[in-house]
Amino acid sequence: RITRGLRGSYLRDPAVTVSIAEYRPFFLYGEVQKPGGIPYQPKLTVERAIALGGGFTERASRTKIEVVRASDPKHKAVRVELSDPVFPGDVITVKQSFF
Repeated sequence: RITRGLRGSYLRDPAVTVSIAEYRPFFLYGEVQKPGGIPYQPKLTVERAIALGGGFTERASRTKIEVVRASDPKHKAVRVELSDPVFPGDVITVKQSFF
C-alpha cells in the first residue's frame, strides 16, 4: 500500500523497507533471580530468557515452565521446554520444584 502511494509523478519504481526499532518485552515470573519485563531479542529461547532473568532460584523446577503467548486470545498457559522459542509479549512462569 505504501509503495502504491509513492508511485506517481516523482517516483517510478519505489521500494519500501521496514525495520523494527524495538520489540515488545517479554515477562519472566516465578522462580527466577530477577523477575519482570525484559527486552526481547530475536531467536530467543526459554533457556536464554531465564538466563537474562538471572537464572533459576534454588527452588526452581527445570521442567515445570509455562508460557502464555501474547498471540493467544484465550491466554492459556502451556508447558514449554528450555529449547522452545520466546516471542515478544510472552509471559513465562517458572514453577517451584518440591523435590
